[in-house]
Amino acid sequence: MVTEQATFTFYRVRNAGFYRSGAGLPDFGSLAEILVDLKDWAEPKTLKETKTFEADEERYPSYLVDSKSVGEDWVLLLWNEVPSNGQRMPSLSEDARFGAEPEVIMNPIQEGSIPGFATYFWFISDQNLMATVRLHNKVTAQGSLQKYMQCFLKQSSKHAKAEVVEQDDGSHEVRVSRYMLDVSDEHEEKRVYFPRFNTALIKNPGKHEEIKQKVNFIKKIERIIELDLSIGPDLDLWQKMLAKISLGAQHAAQPSTKVRYTISPHVDLGDVNQMIQEWNADPSEVNDYGFVFQGEANKTYWLSNSLSRTQFDLRIERENDEIVNLQSLLTDLRSKKALILRGSGL
Repeated sequence: MVTEQATFTFYRVRNAGFYRSGAGLPDFGSLAEILVDLKDWAEPKTLKETKTFEADEERYPSYLVDSKSVGEDWVLLLWNEVPSNGQRMPSLSEDARFGAEPEVIMNPIQEGSIPGFATYFWFISDQNLMATVRLHNKVTAQGSLQKYMQCFLKQSSKHAKAEVVEQDDGSHEVRVSRYMLDVSDEHEEKRVYFPRFNTALIKNPGKHEEIKQKVNFIKKIERIIELDLSIGPDLDLWQKMLAKISLGAQHAAQPSTKVRYTISPHVDLGDVNQMIQEWNADPSEVNDYGFVFQGEANKTYWLSNSLSRTQFDLRIERENDEIVNLQSLLTDLRSKKALILRGSGL
């Protein structure tokens, strides 16, 4: 057992289930049911078979390594693929079984392995809460989790009715034709449902009021952005920044990098409100604005101070440098649950 500091950032699960158009509540499905359904679906699969979406311009695929639960508490371990760029990085065999202790392979990348990094998510299903659990990796990949869950509901949920469709060339393709409470019920009334899964950062907007009240005394504004180097546009921007300062094109051994810079302090209340609005709309846990005021040179007021976030020491077992034992993580989370929630303002 080792002691490691974990950073928890809490989200409210706003939608989880199958909805009629414009409805605020699902006709069927819930966070608890989805987590059970996901585990049942993944149970017989290999790592490569747990992929729910393909790579696109925004992100590389994610894979479900393991899922553990006790009561209403669930922890998920996701493996987030990154491009292989010749750097030393961990990878997992694509044939590793779901729920088995995965063997991490270090570079050079072996054939049949998936380079990437691990991320951990804690769900409290009876409260519709989710927390990213950040250990040694800087990236939480919360956006990838949302896409992973949304695509699972869309394609692989037990409520997805699949049919075999013949193509023009004579080949056959499996397509989801509709969503049903019970796909085996031939008499179920036909309705149109939309699968939805999304979360939102829990924030305390009252902490931004102090910044607004001091807008005439702003001395300095700092901006922090996180570039996810597994995403094409972010990688391109990072390479351009390196070229601008004459470092040339380089590959990063880490899956992300932070950029911190100063912007003009000559702003008014409208400008600050715009910054807050943009930050509120940004799903990132890292992107931030910091304000330094006259007479308070040693204190920075970060917008992120309004997040439901806390740090806590956990006693966990490590399988290796990249992956922790999920059962030990769940056990310690449950033992410290009340303290963690209180520290996050929940």
